[in-house]
Amino acid sequence: MAKQLTILFWGFIYGEVIGYISSALSGTKFSSPLFCGLFAMIVGIVLVNSLNYFVKSPTK
Repeated sequence: MAKQLTILFWGFIYGEVIGYISSALSGTKFSSPLFCGLFAMIVGIVLVNSLNYFVKSPTK
């Protein structure tokens, strides 16, 4: 559970930073910071969980 909460927290932070930087580089207004954070949280959870599904530790 702590792993999932950590992914959500850092996904939100990275989403905000990436959204702000991309809007600054493109010259547009950073209009929806909540959407950027939530979208990054969802993508992060999906990617990490799918990666854990496909990459298993070897059993001896």
